[in-house]
Amino acid sequence: MGIYILAIGAIFLILYATCYPYKLPRNIPRIPIWITLYDTFYGTSRVSFYNKYVRRLAEKHGAVIIWHLGKWSVHITKPEYLMQMFCDDTTFAKGGSYARVPWGPLAQLFGENIIDTTGQVWKKQRKILQPAIKRQFDIAYMKQTSSELRANLWQQHEVQDKGCVIEIDIDNHVQHWALSICSKYFMGINLENVPDIANRLARVLTDQKKGLMGGITMVFPILQRFPWLFPSNRRAFRLVKEFEEVVLEISKLKADDTSSADGNLIRNRLNVALEDGAISDFHYRSNMKQLLLAGFEEVESVLLSTVMLLAKNPQIQSALRAEMSSSVPVQYSFEDLDKLPLLLAVILETLRLHPPFPSLTNRYTTRPVLLGGNISLPAGIWIGWNAYAVHTDTQIWGSDALEFRPNRWGKDVSSIYGMFRVQQAKAMFIPFSTRSRTCLGVSFALMQLKIVLYELFSELEWSICNDNMTTLRKGPLVNPSQCKFTLKRTRQLVP
Repeated sequence: MGIYILAIGAIFLILYATCYPYKLPRNIPRIPIWITLYDTFYGTSRVSFYNKYVRRLAEKHGAVIIWHLGKWSVHITKPEYLMQMFCDDTTFAKGGSYARVPWGPLAQLFGENIIDTTGQVWKKQRKILQPAIKRQFDIAYMKQTSSELRANLWQQHEVQDKGCVIEIDIDNHVQHWALSICSKYFMGINLENVPDIANRLARVLTDQKKGLMGGITMVFPILQRFPWLFPSNRRAFRLVKEFEEVVLEISKLKADDTSSADGNLIRNRLNVALEDGAISDFHYRSNMKQLLLAGFEEVESVLLSTVMLLAKNPQIQSALRAEMSSSVPVQYSFEDLDKLPLLLAVILETLRLHPPFPSLTNRYTTRPVLLGGNISLPAGIWIGWNAYAVHTDTQIWGSDALEFRPNRWGKDVSSIYGMFRVQQAKAMFIPFSTRSRTCLGVSFALMQLKIVLYELFSELEWSICNDNMTTLRKGPLVNPSQCKFTLKRTRQLVP
């Protein structure tokens, strides 16, 4: 009997989804819902979905209509349209999982945080958190942790080499590196001193990467109201609960003496705001969870993508190593690394080809609006924006838009940063968003990536040994998976 009820329910859901709302624009194409269902079933990544079904239509029209999280949404790819959206937060308001599917596990995970809120709620949270994210940072621990990552990977290589197996998997090591830095600089906690919490946190995050949510319940989120029907739903709620428990334990730990930052840790500022009544317990929990995730998973994703791209492009890797060896002293400072043009260009080019979040649907219209002068949008429609689409559009970046070519950014640091700012301002390069909602952690992320790439590539030569097996992870955060590497020492490793 239960099977028949589910079948009838599914039929009604599909009929509802295929009934095209009359208020949506008729002058842009729509991706049929069966394509979304088919690719959800087969676990297609967002990048593959875009390349296979959306790119041709999006590059012609600048926007397409896609079924996403239970609703028809307008997804924007044209810079002109993107600029209109980014410049008008009042009409195109921010909204996350809590606004879209408040009963689901993703809403329970993220709540209402600084990234997903709008208006006065966002301004209040930004005032609390900005001093912690944009402060000056001592890079000593960052250098130490990045050096330890290199040493651990080389040790793994040597152990396996003795057993005639030379392929190494770096995913877990990179996750630990990113988590350690985020926990130290933003939470004031050295994970090495709390191994039980560190192990639980790593386990929960690893389980989440295997798929927090998916399948039919993401196509029709109304089904998330019935977790007893779907084991994946029950698992998702359990993982979210476990993650929140670990994060709240971290929030209560005593900060390391070396991590005081004059009280400007994210954790400290949120704790004070909660005690003073400046923020609710709900918003406190939402930001603690969201910022711990955002503080590590995006830079982790970019590092994995950069290592893969450099391993697949040995000439660029050799040029980068030569730049490092000729310009950086043994006892280097961040200023030494900040003078390296190719290092900066490699990071930006990776972000162009592999933005951590290739597409997001986190805006909605608060009133009827004309997009680009010719696309009529009703109030209440959800808007998606696709960084990967605009980053790889040949009309913007040229015929080699899909190629890894760092020298497209310029030859010196000044011109590279200049191009970065110009392309971001024109919504042609938006891995960190743009305008008033530009990511507050841009400078910290670039600093972290420059240091770890120097540590990994100044003394080691990387090769990818299963290029044909490389795939992109499914879900909103996209980076390479199943990558195996071989290492070769180019000079004596500095401990």
